[in-house]
Amino acid sequence: MTHPRWHAVLETTKRLVGIIVVILSGVVVFAPIPLTNVVPAVVIAVISLAYLEEDGLVLAIGLLAAIVILTIAVVAVREMVLGVQWFSGL
Repeated sequence: MTHPRWHAVLETTKRLVGIIVVILSGVVVFAPIPLTNVVPAVVIAVISLAYLEEDGLVLAIGLLAAIVILTIAVVAVREMVLGVQWFSGL
């Protein structure tokens, strides 16, 4: 399923991928809800598989999935904060 594709992409995205993996690792560590850590962990595994196989297409798919997951996490935290503010009457 994976094979070497898009070699130049792997070399130019090292810092971006590192930042995204660190943020996803933080989501895995600090998510207090059971079974919510599975999806970010799978995305980290997909990104690492893409680097092992030097597959830029799988890397792009993993980065897209990471952006979607991080967007959902940010929206969830924002709505939770707004809900607590509304509930407490601040």
